Amino acid sequence: MNNEPTITLQCVSKNGRRDTTKLTHHTLPVAREVAKWVLHAGNGLYSEIDVCTEDGKSETIRSTGPAPTAPAPEVLLVEDNAGDALLIGQALTECQISVHLHIARDGEQALQILKEPDFKPDLIILDLNIPKISGHTVLSLYQPKKTAVIVFTASENETDVDRALSLGAREYVYKPLDLDDYKDAVCGIVHRWVLRDKSMS
Repeated sequence: MNNEPTITLQCVSKNGRRDTTKLTHHTLPVAREVAKWVLHAGNGLYSEIDVCTEDGKSETIRSTGPAPTAPAPEVLLVEDNAGDALLIGQALTECQISVHLHIARDGEQALQILKEPDFKPDLIILDLNIPKISGHTVLSLYQPKKTAVIVFTASENETDVDRALSLGAREYVYKPLDLDDYKDAVCGIVHRWVLRDKSMS
């Protein structure tokens, strides 16, 4: 056992500092797995790890994904149409936007969710034609508007547009009939109102 080589792991942190760990009695495949585990367990502390053997050979193991940052944005979707709710969820998956999507099926449920003290959404996507309490009424009752409310609806009525914007909606987006355009519209809303704000903060 004493003749087995020592393998050195050089863990490179984001500020360039190197932390060195020596592994004795480990094979190279095991050392690679240890390096991957350290990258994962380090929660973004290290950007890469050099696996060095005694004969001078080295290889670099890099983090396979982006370093963990802030938690996924919380998005409240107010939509009674199950097909539209499913489409919006699919769109976010296809454009690789990680969010926690909460769905309210009517205006009354939406207001109840928004009153919960622990729920702090980053974005609200609101349909206007919803049961129990209309989208316009939700807009008027949701005060103060700490979170951007984006109206996403099939209505192209100018009166609806003007009223929604006057009640505090940040943007009014028509639901496109084309499936690809629909998905692009959803991804665009989240990019403009959540991801942009996160990157600027």
